[in-house]
Formats: sequence, structure tokens, C-alpha cells
Amino acid sequence: MISARNLLAAVLLAAASIIPSFAQDGELAFKFEGPRRYAGFIPSGADVSLTYSGLSLSPEGNTRLFLMVGAGYENGSLLRDLVTGDPWAATDEGYTYDAPDFRWDLAFIQGLARRNDGDNLVEAFAYYRGRYDAYANELSSAVFPDIHGIFGTSIMGGMSYDSRTLSEHYFKDGMYAEASAEWGPGILNASTDFWRVSGQVRGFLPVFDFPTEGGNRFNAYLAGFAGVDYADGTSVPIYVNQSFGGRKLRDSLGDSVRGYGWNKFDSSFKSVANAELRLLGPSLGLDAILPLLYGFIDTGFYAGFAGSTDYASASGFIASAGVGAAIDLADVVQLGAYAGFRLMEDRLYYPRDAFFWGIMLFSHF
Repeated sequence: MISARNLLAAVLLAAASIIPSFAQDGELAFKFEGPRRYAGFIPSGADVSLTYSGLSLSPEGNTRLFLMVGAGYENGSLLRDLVTGDPWAATDEGYTYDAPDFRWDLAFIQGLARRNDGDNLVEAFAYYRGRYDAYANELSSAVFPDIHGIFGTSIMGGMSYDSRTLSEHYFKDGMYAEASAEWGPGILNASTDFWRVSGQVRGFLPVFDFPTEGGNRFNAYLAGFAGVDYADGTSVPIYVNQSFGGRKLRDSLGDSVRGYGWNKFDSSFKSVANAELRLLGPSLGLDAILPLLYGFIDTGFYAGFAGSTDYASASGFIASAGVGAAIDLADVVQLGAYAGFRLMEDRLYYPRDAFFWGIMLFSHF
């Protein structure tokens, strides 16, 4: 009998081989979606995608088929008491473990309105999403049935609006907005049975663009992000509570509000707002390699810790501010350092100094 995992592997292999066979020139696009990282800054894998745009189901917008696969040897952590489910305050790191994983997305995307350049302004999307996580630890917990990892699948649907443009000087302008709903039934694995709704808005506003050509790129712009996520279910996986949902998962609230700690504030409801002033350029030899300086202000709100004995209805605000510097590679990935101050006391976890700094390989919003 064919197992569910083998069947899914066969489907992914078939999709990856069939789509290129009938794609014509210009209809198939390969993209590097982003790096995986170990310890925050060590490259340990990648996500890549294939997009087929040879279908035309509506004159109102482009039709796309999307396949993403990714794998990485990452590290994970859980900052919860294994018995009570309460936020962990005994140490700053909590329980840490290696976490190799494999992920895949299959999606149908239909444009509903076009931008001036002919690309989709408004899209509707439907996703099938899967992942296999292996958490290398010897922990045991009735509160977290996926403490050793999961094999889980989900379906997601939503809509998006995208008016963003990227100039020759890597100058960003416009707005992106997205709303989605995701359901992960416990059909294949009882340790993952959840649903969640998510929304986000990203905006970019030009400040100045120095009128030069070639490698002398130099500009500044304001960037903002706002996101909200709520998850519930009979068995919500660790990764769901530790992320913001949507077409691309975003890191935990404790990571999104810089300085509060990776994978912290894994609440059922979470929201975040980030504001940055970015100074970009000039190019470093190649046009696509740019230095980046930025100042940031981050705020977040958390409410409710699923499975917790004493913090099931706990809520609060967190905020930080600081500066950072990075090298931007073709607007795909950045490597840099940042420093700042926590503006609000962390009342749930092990006490830390207000000042923080870090080094990270990341994909900027």
C-alpha cells in the first residue's frame, strides 16, 4: 500500500516534471525565494519556486500555477513549560534542538485586475501546503504532541493587492496587502489539526532618489509593515504559533519585534507593526550588491497561550527601536547587524538587559 508521504512525493515530482514539458519561452519562471539559516546567520538551505504563466483563463488578469519546494537544516526552540504549557522563564534560551525540515507549496493564482504594466494588481489564490519537520530532541510533553516534529498538510485561500514597483536604483514604491484563511486538518497526523486567519499590509514611500546612472545608486525610502494572525484548533503545531501565516510565513512575534527573542510570544493572537527609514547605496562593484543603513521602530501585541495553565488569557505589548546595517544582494537576501533598545519590559520570560544586538541573514520585507 502506498503511504501518504510517498504519494505526496510522487505528486510533487510529477508537477515539477510535467509543467516544464509544455511551457514555452517566457512562460516558466524560476526564482530563489530565500535562504534557510542556522543560528540566525549561517546558510543551511533554501526555498526555490517555479511559476508557469502559460494559461489564460480571464482577460482581467494573468493565470499562474506555482510550485515551491524548500529544505534546510535549521535549529528550533520552545520557550514553554512542557507540563503546564506556560511561557518558559527558567533560562533565556528555553528548549533548543536541531530541526531539519522539508516544505512544499502548490498554488493556483488568478488575477482579477491589472496594473499599468500588465501584471496582476489584484489576485485570488488557493494553496496546498505541506511540510515535514524532524525535531532532534528527547523531550516529552502532552501539551505539545508535535514536540518531535510533524508531517502536516494544509489548504489556504485568500486575496492580495500589489502596486509595488522596484526602480532601476532598487527604489521601492507602492503597497502590498494580503488576507488569507488556512486549515490544516488532522487527517494524516493527529498532532496537527488547526485553522488560522492572517492579514498583512506592506507600504513603501520614496524620500529621495539621487539621479545617477550605473553603479552610483543612492536613495532613501520609508518602509512599513503591519501584520495580524490568529490560530486555533484541537492541536495547533508549534510552528503555527511561532509564525505569522500567509503566502510566505513570517517569523515569530519575538523576532518580528526585534530584540525580544527568537520564537518568543508564541500566542494564539499576535499583531505587529514595523516602521523603517532605509538608506540604500551606492553599489559595491556590482549593481545588485548594495549597502543598506536603516533605523527602525517595532511594536507588537500578544494575547492567549494555547495549552497554558496560567497564561491562557495573558496579553501585553512589546516595542523596540534601533539601527542596522546590511549588504543587500539583488533585493533577495541581506546579511547584516543591528542594535537597539527594548522600550517595554518583557514580563513573561527570563529577564534581559534593555540593550540588544544581533547578526542575521534575512529577507527584508
